[in-house]
Amino acid sequence: MRRVVVMLLLCACAHAAKEETVKRESAWSLIDVRDGSANRYHFVAGASGKVEFEYVPVRPEESSSGTYSGGAPRRETLDAGDVRLAALWSELQKLEADPSKQQPERAKGTVAVGWAEAGGAKHDFIVKMGAEARAFVELLKKFGVAQ
Repeated sequence: MRRVVVMLLLCACAHAAKEETVKRESAWSLIDVRDGSANRYHFVAGASGKVEFEYVPVRPEESSSGTYSGGAPRRETLDAGDVRLAALWSELQKLEADPSKQQPERAKGTVAVGWAEAGGAKHDFIVKMGAEARAFVELLKKFGVAQ
């Protein structure tokens, strides 16, 4: 009986550890997003298994109002297995696959998404202003961006 309990515990621990390890999809080499205010979120996947993240906020002199600031710039090197990257990639794929969530022209409040495949092919689409765009930007903010 004791062996069975120990075996079950070992299996459960191994399974939990496996679930916590998330590998970055090798499908992309670059993701570049401009939120509804034109703040830029830029991700570049490196050969080292790291992803370079950069947040480039809009400055007041660049904003249409002359007063809006997207906050402080930010750079960080992320592990390719970061669960935030997996969530971002998953949501990006859902939005790209659903034309009803997109529009052809960029306008204030929309989210411009561009990404490059590891092989070099490029993809671009614009997410309509609304709940999906807001949820996508909230995912981006999880990379430590405070506005």
